[in-house]
Amino acid sequence: MAMALADSPPRVDSMSLDELAPDTPVEQERRTSYLELFFDLVFVFAVTQVATLLSDDASAGGFARGALVLFLVWWAWGGYAWLTNAIDIESLGVRVGFLAATAASFFMALAVPDAFGSGGAWFAVPFLVVRVLHIVLYVWGLRADPDHQAAIKHLAPWFLAAPVFVLVGGLVDDPARTWLWLTSVAVDVVGALNAGPGFRVSPSHFAERYALFVIIALGESIVAIGVGAAGVERDATFALAVAVAFAGVAALWWAYFDFTARAAERVLHDATPEQRGPLARDVFSYFHYPIVLGIVFFAVAAKKTLAHPADPLSDAGRAALGLGIAIFLTGFVLARYRALRRVACERGIAAVVALLLALLLDDVDALALLEIVVGVLIVATGIERTRLRELRARMRIA
Repeated sequence: MAMALADSPPRVDSMSLDELAPDTPVEQERRTSYLELFFDLVFVFAVTQVATLLSDDASAGGFARGALVLFLVWWAWGGYAWLTNAIDIESLGVRVGFLAATAASFFMALAVPDAFGSGGAWFAVPFLVVRVLHIVLYVWGLRADPDHQAAIKHLAPWFLAAPVFVLVGGLVDDPARTWLWLTSVAVDVVGALNAGPGFRVSPSHFAERYALFVIIALGESIVAIGVGAAGVERDATFALAVAVAFAGVAALWWAYFDFTARAAERVLHDATPEQRGPLARDVFSYFHYPIVLGIVFFAVAAKKTLAHPADPLSDAGRAALGLGIAIFLTGFVLARYRALRRVACERGIAAVVALLLALLLDDVDALALLEIVVGVLIVATGIERTRLRELRARMRIA
């Protein structure tokens, strides 16, 4: 999960991150292996567990703690996305180590709902194992590539120190646990910012791995709709609530996969080898996190809406809905600006509008509020899509 330092963004003509045609030809690369997909299955469960943690503690502190745990889970998963992008995972030794990391990840996921309670150590110990195995497999897998191996060795002290803070935090009570885990996040982020040269990125495989994690988060939203619908009386209101909640998930999918997923891959392809590392770090490791967090928040809001569609959402439910859409769209704004120093206007405006509406319309029924906020996302995505189609048409004429 590391990368070379380079401040200048790659030039991708004059278009923004989402303005690249999704059918632009790209170089052929290997795709995600079945072993990686098996590893991802554990994180499907982990994301579901984070949503459970958020639902069980629907306070401002609960939301903050849920976001913190999700970042720890996200960073652990991301380390293996960088790992499998760099080494051959088909050898017996690497496969065994990878499966061991998968098992440790499962234990970590099991402990997520009680991570800030009595299950702190049950989360922290397997988390440490996952992170240590990541560095061991990374260094071992690059033994035939000394330059790349030197780059991960340069990062190793940071990435081995960070989980130690998580381990210590798991052995103490709050608020010390929260502060120690926040320190771990800071160590990881600062360490990645101080990565040395030598990291190389295979764009197609790398972009695909992160797109698959977005699918994992969207899948959690579908699960939340199903769970929220359990035990609810089947009538016209129920049908409409399910339809609107599903439309929200579909709109989130559209906003990411219509342009952004392939555009981000294209940006990596067009960058120089030296630029790819820091660009991948910022656009994917850093700025995909709010995209995933926003989806998880929306899942919580959808679940609460389906439980009582005709009643106003609680303060926590409205916060989850507004913050979910706003944080999701903010991730795109940050990614586009990092890549090309241009602002995603439609998405930025929609983020502010969605958040304000969710927070201010406190007397509106949950279903109506969900319709309004999802409508904001759909309208913003539609306006953006129309503008981009017109832009491409003008470029073809020119």
